[in-house]
Amino acid sequence: MTELSQRLQALTPEQRKRLNENMRRRDARAKAPAVETVAEPAPLPDRQSLYFFASATAHEAVDYYPLVLRAAALADRAGLHAIWLPERHFVDFGGFSPNPAVLGAAVAATTQRLGIRAGSVAAPLQHPARISEDWALVDNLSGGRVGISFASGWHPDDFVLAREGYADRREVTARTMEQVRAHWRGEAVRYPTTAGGEAEVRTQPRPVQAELPVWLTAAGNPTTFESAGRAGYGIMTALLGQTLKKLRENIARYRAAWREAGHEGDGDVVVMVHAHVSDRPDLEEFLRPAMHAYLRSFRSQTTAADQDEEVLLESAYLDFLHGPSLLGTPAKARAVLAELRDAGADEVGHLIDFGLPAADVLAALPQLLALSGGESGIEALEGART
Repeated sequence: MTELSQRLQALTPEQRKRLNENMRRRDARAKAPAVETVAEPAPLPDRQSLYFFASATAHEAVDYYPLVLRAAALADRAGLHAIWLPERHFVDFGGFSPNPAVLGAAVAATTQRLGIRAGSVAAPLQHPARISEDWALVDNLSGGRVGISFASGWHPDDFVLAREGYADRREVTARTMEQVRAHWRGEAVRYPTTAGGEAEVRTQPRPVQAELPVWLTAAGNPTTFESAGRAGYGIMTALLGQTLKKLRENIARYRAAWREAGHEGDGDVVVMVHAHVSDRPDLEEFLRPAMHAYLRSFRSQTTAADQDEEVLLESAYLDFLHGPSLLGTPAKARAVLAELRDAGADEVGHLIDFGLPAADVLAALPQLLALSGGESGIEALEGART
């Protein structure tokens, strides 16, 4: 009997009733068009990428970074668009990546075509000149492949690193984004010094790209989507905290704000989704421990465990498994990708490091890579085995 089975058996009758009700609702959703196959292949998002955001409890650090580099090499070979790396501090959730530029530099040195993205730089925690210096270096190492999504930060403890107050984080983020873009173009920016007065700063090294691709990270707040549209930024978001319906509405808000501001084109929307594409018949049982641990780590950032913890985790897990995620068969994954394109996603970032052992992540990666339209699954599989 697994540890999870023992915990589920220990549930009270009321907790078990709630869990069964949730499972029935998820089973009904599993039969919805969101996960049905279609007779004719539906168009998929223009771009597909890998996304990393592991909990530091899921791996040993010495094993985790080789996983990132190996997956990046396979994605590069398969023709995926980019790899997204987070910035997190002081917590297990995302704790392997306190500086995405450092990890991005390693990826740059071992790939040829793959875009290298910050997903995201926590703008209020860093000086804009330092962001520009770090990422211009990675731009040179990669031959001009970097891009940055900026986030305002949300965890108060992170702000021991900040130069300005927590309450002003959104305004600081907006200002930092423009200062980084100015540095990237070679402009001088003035900053106060602790010695008194101001200094006019031009950063080095000069980047390869004339303009820095930028996105604003949004958890689901409609105001953030509208702000990104008005400013002319891309938007980077996730199906973690918003439903597919809500995502569709938020993307529509973003496009409307983009057009009202007079920007050319339609903007750019990147959506992160959990991904493990497999035909194995025991997939639900196989993924459950890793997803429970991942969701527990996510919840622990803001919510203390309570007596209904296992019920909530199982309910959330079934939402992911049967809902709009890429946890499941290739047919389901293609259907969900088509739905995300229909909702307005230009790019999907496949979150693959949610707690499975590195060998299992890499073993399943070829089926995911085959969805990209690049290298065939057989060729990718041979790359994974070597």
